Amino acid sequence: MTATTAAYSASAAAWARGPMRIYGRLAVELVARSPVTLASRRVLDLGAGTGAASHAAAGADVVAVDRAVGMLQVDRAGRPPAAVGDAEALPFPDRAFDVVIAAFSLNHLDDPAAGAREAGRVARECVLASTYAADDDHPVKDAVERALAEAGWQRPPWYDAAKAAMAAWGTVERSTEVVLAAGLEPVTVDHARVPFPDLSARDLVEWRLGMAQTAAFVAAHDADALADRALALLPADAGPLVRSVLFIVARAR
Repeated sequence: MTATTAAYSASAAAWARGPMRIYGRLAVELVARSPVTLASRRVLDLGAGTGAASHAAAGADVVAVDRAVGMLQVDRAGRPPAAVGDAEALPFPDRAFDVVIAAFSLNHLDDPAAGAREAGRVARECVLASTYAADDDHPVKDAVERALAEAGWQRPPWYDAAKAAMAAWGTVERSTEVVLAAGLEPVTVDHARVPFPDLSARDLVEWRLGMAQTAAFVAAHDADALADRALALLPADAGPLVRSVLFIVARAR
């Protein structure tokens, strides 16, 4: 098990409480861009995590896959069938699914085209994917990292590597290149800004404290004190969260 997989597996409960509020809405945005109706279709939720895309694809015949078994175990009784698997070597035959949804999963790979190619292998109709744009940011990220650093937290090496992987295809042009390199046909590569006006400053802090790179450290410390310190460090003019996202729709060939 890689350090990244272990961190995500261990952070599953915290992820479901905090980050899921962000990723759930973004999964709905991604599914809404599907060129085909998902109802009754066989759908793979690739890099399913705690099930954001699975929930968004309500009415579909969903199978979830993720390398982090802890993520798949969250709310196990209320979720679709799942398998532990690698995005670059999926445990499914060719054309096993009508649609593959890869919501913020391929962007963790050093070679996202390899994951997109594998997604295209198991998809009959299309692949829906999302990644963060290079300009995605909010002051809460820095505030939380500063609060954690004061308490002794250090960025894990895998996190910096993941951020570099995401940045490598964080533009419309680069994402299109990834799709083409995977042997898929790009339908749309949409750069969108998704607002979260209903989330309070504390909600945003809980989002960052529940991320895989921070959750284990937070669990071993006074979470309320860390949250309070992050809120104190958050600029008064930080504004609401607006995520800068690339939504990708590609046809399997």
